[in-house]
Amino acid sequence: MAETGLVFLPQAVVGHLISTVELAKSLLEKQPCLSITVLLMHLHIPSNESATTPVTSYVQSIAASNPRIRFIDLPLVDFPFENNQNPSTFLSLFMEKHKSDVKEALKRILSSSSSSPPKRISAFVIDFFATTMIDIGKELGIPTYAYCTSGAIFLALLLYLPTLHVKVPCEFKDLQGEVEVAGILPLPPLAMPDPMMNKKSDGYDWFVYQGGRLRETDGLIVNTLAELEPTTLKSIANGECLPDYHPTPPVYPVGPLLALDKKSQDPETSQLMEWLDQQPHSSVVFLCFGSMGFFSVPQLKEMALGLERSGHRFLWSLRCRSSTDTDIKEVLPDGFLDRTKGRGLVLQSWAPQVDILEHAAVGGFVSHCGWNSSLESIWFGVPMLGWPLYAEQKLNAFQLVRDYGLAVELSLDYAKDGWVSAEELEKGVRCLMGESEEGQKVRKRAKEMAKASKKAVAQGGSSFSTLELLAEKFML
Repeated sequence: MAETGLVFLPQAVVGHLISTVELAKSLLEKQPCLSITVLLMHLHIPSNESATTPVTSYVQSIAASNPRIRFIDLPLVDFPFENNQNPSTFLSLFMEKHKSDVKEALKRILSSSSSSPPKRISAFVIDFFATTMIDIGKELGIPTYAYCTSGAIFLALLLYLPTLHVKVPCEFKDLQGEVEVAGILPLPPLAMPDPMMNKKSDGYDWFVYQGGRLRETDGLIVNTLAELEPTTLKSIANGECLPDYHPTPPVYPVGPLLALDKKSQDPETSQLMEWLDQQPHSSVVFLCFGSMGFFSVPQLKEMALGLERSGHRFLWSLRCRSSTDTDIKEVLPDGFLDRTKGRGLVLQSWAPQVDILEHAAVGGFVSHCGWNSSLESIWFGVPMLGWPLYAEQKLNAFQLVRDYGLAVELSLDYAKDGWVSAEELEKGVRCLMGESEEGQKVRKRAKEMAKASKKAVAQGGSSFSTLELLAEKFML
């Protein structure tokens, strides 16, 4: 009997890739007879070469430790990224550019000999940016599932966007009132994801396209847990996000799926952990904004002043927009490092985020609210101060504050490109880390949701059971 195989096609960025492979690993744990193939696209962005390093090291570690997960490198495509191009447009076109190569890879797997498993592909699991690949699944007769590496709120908005496009003919920023989407609290227009804020852009058109095609899949897998987003998940499952009565594909909440077993062996990490070991319990606020979270020099100076004035201990992963080689002494206010020596530590390198969030000394997280980072923060029970920067992060931040009660709100001046003043950061950190009623509520809620997230993926939990159901379905 031929082995049952699953083929995954993640987006070629580290957050999506890691989340997708963690899904594959979890399915393999439930059904060891499954065989997993991950098709890898290779993204080349000259201005951010460092973003490819984590991808390479992660793939190598997984390939070495999980022989039943194999990686196939798709041919490189000549599709240069232009600095003025909308990222959503680029990623969608980049995916589409691989269409013929993906088709050939699937056909080779299907025609492989019995000594080279798998021969039967029970499911083709694509990134939600890759809905153009649904055509290939249909042509080859392979059930196609979409994996949403963001939360259910983003999935609901994406499904509803073609309807919203008709209901709201003007730009969202010009809308009088709030944006109504089933399963989501009424949204201030500025909480909409960046690519949706300009209807004249091809980036917006691509999001409408992706949302329209998701309904054609055989299932929607989402990296969330029922206990975190119950209302939104119920609305999706009930078809409220597809009000034209088109059947909604089955929804499978399987999260949180996180890469928690990979510990950093970097000597700098050991020194960092030693510094944290010396700090009191829950006394340090951690600032980190993802692989693309860069700031201007004036904004960095404001951040430094806000941190200094807050009086709280801090660990800051600093990224400057002008250059990663900039001397931080030239970027920060005069004397800042001397004045905060002992209670503050500034990193100008990659930060081992999981190791840091897990440490008992960390009591708060100033975050860009990327979904993976949010789930990691929830897992370790660390409350957040939301500082969204791009993509769907404003939507995540809004929900984390208003609906989930897991974050303190930070006021951003969008008329000045999301500027945050020193006074606003100081106020936010004091609220997050201090004894205000709001801070205490957020910290309590974070601890409760940490327990819920661990329970969800433990035996008998909501996500554990959903993964079992999905794995059994793939074995049929």
